[in-house]
Amino acid sequence: MVARVFLAHQVNSLVGLYDVTIITNLKDNNSMLSNISNKVKLINLPVERNINLFSDLRALLKLISIFYKNKFSLVHSVSPKAGLLTSIAAWIVRVPSRFHTFTGQVWLTKKGVNRCFLKFLDKIIVALNTDILVDSFSQQDFLIKEHVLSKGSSVVFGRGSISGVDVDQFQPSKIYRNLIRKQLKIKDDCVIFLFLGRLKKEKGVFELVEAFKNVSEKHDNCVLLVVGPDEEGLKQELTLFLETCNRLVRFVDFTKTPEKYMAASDIFVMPSYREGFGSVIIEAGSCGVPSIGSNIYGLIDAIEEGETGLLVPVKSSKLLEIAMLKLLNHDKLRKEMGLKARSRATSYFAQESITLKILQFYKRSISE
Repeated sequence: MVARVFLAHQVNSLVGLYDVTIITNLKDNNSMLSNISNKVKLINLPVERNINLFSDLRALLKLISIFYKNKFSLVHSVSPKAGLLTSIAAWIVRVPSRFHTFTGQVWLTKKGVNRCFLKFLDKIIVALNTDILVDSFSQQDFLIKEHVLSKGSSVVFGRGSISGVDVDQFQPSKIYRNLIRKQLKIKDDCVIFLFLGRLKKEKGVFELVEAFKNVSEKHDNCVLLVVGPDEEGLKQELTLFLETCNRLVRFVDFTKTPEKYMAASDIFVMPSYREGFGSVIIEAGSCGVPSIGSNIYGLIDAIEEGETGLLVPVKSSKLLEIAMLKLLNHDKLRKEMGLKARSRATSYFAQESITLKILQFYKRSISE
């Protein structure tokens, strides 16, 4: 999913310059990468999201073998588990250029020994790579403060994000707005609050449904639209919690066309506990949709407070409710923020610009 959503444009741009290989857990689902050029070589590597010593050791040994046989000039890893295994394997084989992109820290919400151990693993990643990329300035500042990075040892491209946003794909569309609302049986004048992402507790979904439940008691002309895979099996619990307002809630599984749901919506909501940047907020903004997000590193780069959206304290369903009511009750403010969000996305986060900076970084590293 990471390769499909965030890396496709970069990979397809690299194909004309280099031989490119993607190593990922395909799960017998090559169609997930249908937007990747067929000139790209795909290698399946069964990596589990959670720590599993035997499975992880097998994956590490396979990576070492792949790197040794292919003699890569550059290896670039994304995501914590893949980043650690890739960094170790690439260092053992002595791949000349070794990149890793930090997109958020899993240890941010942990405590005690667990936090220290996972933080130590990130320090290993930093030590074994030749270059570290970070997808937001606030995350970079956090990593420096936590002594994972030193000043000047990492790079943020442009204003941040891992890949920017395709401003032509993500744009306001009356066609999609009418189509999705018709499919989901939502009235044209109804205000849609959209959550789009993996259904996980740390995404703030419980705070979101609690806030929406209270909002719906004051206004019945609104709908909560939840789009994304149910990774932790939370849908049933969330549905039970929303029992009194189920008629105002719609659940949609993973979609390959998120722009359709964004164009159909009025307010994007992401009350996450942790985010590296919040690319989905920029995508919603590019569709002319303002956002409400947690006041955490990463999201403070994606939302310009009071201009393109609102920021609320993390885990505060009450303050989230107040922010939702504010944008629900003020049509003019909501629309003005949407216009500013679209302008900011096209000015600072256009995909072409971010990809160009990344390609230049690759060229310089390989030539050196």
